[in-house]
Parts: sequence; C-alpha cells; structure tokens
Amino acid sequence: MPWTIWKQNSGLHSNSSDEAAIHLEGYAMENPWTRIPEVPGTTVESKMVEMDDGWSIRVIQWVPENDSGSVPLVMVPGWNSVYEGWQEIVEEWAPKRKLAYIETREKGSAVSKGRLTKSSLSVHRNVEDLKRVIEEFPEISSGCDWFASSLGATVILEALAERAFKPRSVALLAPNTNFDFPLWSRLLIRMPSFVYPPLVRLAILILDFKLKEEGQRIRYRRTLLASDVKRLRLSAISQFAYTMKDEAISSIEDKIALLTAKSDSLHSDEDVMLLSERLPNSQLIEVPSNQFAHDAEVIPVLEAFQDSN
Repeated sequence: MPWTIWKQNSGLHSNSSDEAAIHLEGYAMENPWTRIPEVPGTTVESKMVEMDDGWSIRVIQWVPENDSGSVPLVMVPGWNSVYEGWQEIVEEWAPKRKLAYIETREKGSAVSKGRLTKSSLSVHRNVEDLKRVIEEFPEISSGCDWFASSLGATVILEALAERAFKPRSVALLAPNTNFDFPLWSRLLIRMPSFVYPPLVRLAILILDFKLKEEGQRIRYRRTLLASDVKRLRLSAISQFAYTMKDEAISSIEDKIALLTAKSDSLHSDEDVMLLSERLPNSQLIEVPSNQFAHDAEVIPVLEAFQDSN
C-alpha cells in the first residue's frame, strides 16, 4: 500500500513504495533525534542531562529575543513523539515565551548506558529523569505552565503526586493511568527484535486502517519510522503492568486540564473522563480532534485555561 509522506512547511510529498517512503521520511525529518530546531525570533540551546544510571536525555530550550515576561512553558511530548508533530505549536509559542521541551528516554535522542532492560525504560524511571531535569533547570520547578501528552502526561501525573514541582497550570492530552495496548500491538511487541523492520511497516498499515485522523496517521508513521526499535519494544513491555494508584491520583491538587477528542481511536475518551472525576482540581476540555491539539489552533484554548483562576 503506497503512503503519502509530507515534509512539513515544504510542500514536498511522495507516493511511493514502503521502502522509498521510509527513506523519504528519514530525509524529511532530517534525523529528528540529532537536529536542533531553530525558531525565528528565538535563540535555541540543546542540552543532554545525565541521570544517576548513566543515561542522558535531551532538553531543548527556546528563549525569545524579545521576552515580554510571559509565564514560561514546559512541554513533555508523548511516547517516541518527534519534534515535527509539535512544530507548529513550538513555532507559535517560542517567540513569545521561554519554552523547555523535554524528550523522555525511549526516544532516539537519549543516550543509554549498559544493557537495555524493561526497568530502565519504565514510567517510574522517566519520573526520576524529570526530577533530575528540574534539578538541572530550577527555573521550571515552580510557576510554569506545563503541556504534555500520552506517556509524557503520565510522567507528569506521577511527578505531581510526588510533589516534584509546583506548576501554575498543567494541560494533558490523552493521559494514561494504565496502558491498555490492543491485542494486535501486544502480539507485535512480543515478537523478537530481528523481525521488527517488516513488523514496523505492518504496524503502520494497521494504524492507517484504524486511525480516523490523517494528521494522527502521519505522526504515528513518523514515530514508528524514527524509533529505536529495541528500545521502543522494551519501553512498551515495561508499560504492560503499569497502573497509576488511585491514592496518587486523588492526592494531586494542582490545576489540570485534560484534553480529549472523541475522534481519537487510540486513546480512550471514557478513560480521560473517569480520570477527570478522580482528580480534585481538573477540567475536561473536549477538542475537535487529536490533530487540533497538535496545531497552533489549540493555543488560545490552552492560554484561556492557563490564565484562568
């Protein structure tokens, strides 16, 4: 089945075979794990933050050339998300407010040390990483607005339960209190690593069929094609047994917006509504689509929540 892969902001696209599409996608993203995205009107810095187990994760910071004193923003993207999926939001926000973008360790930007294990890629290990990043960048420890999705949102919730930081506000897109992988993906994940290249293409074909939103299809193609397969597999396996404890959820008193979209067939709208009932100070915001929450159109929605009392 041919794919159409778009290079963001260039108009370049191609209808081609699987192999060529993978090659084009890698070119179009210019290796998302090594390039440092520049945003007009800002200065950008990329820093690798070393953890106590020898791993290092990447934090990208944009500082406006004309800083108006707006509240800084911290973003923690979802499971293996590449920058291109959030580019429109970053390019709109970064010239107006300081923005820190934290990439969790399952992503290709992280540098691993020693043998890869499930525990080295667990949710709780990512929480420890976030706490270490906050130590390295103390300015984000309080008073900032936070925006995260999927795995990033889960890490934020766990960190909030530990009082790891004090935000002004938190907006979470499709947060998970457990990871209910569909049966087809569990079967693929359990396969040995050497058969993964064709299985990645199979997973993309399945997602093309299952996902209703074209923007979401493109993002997941990028995610899978840019993945470190062995690392991503162990990360997924480590999440099979994860469930956030009820007492941890109910202990979170920070102001939280939960974004959900009924058209999102990968993240349960019902689960997000149940989470909203369990969080003492939360607000449920329904957006038109998952793609809407990755576009600059969502910014007025988020800013209205961030600035509310």
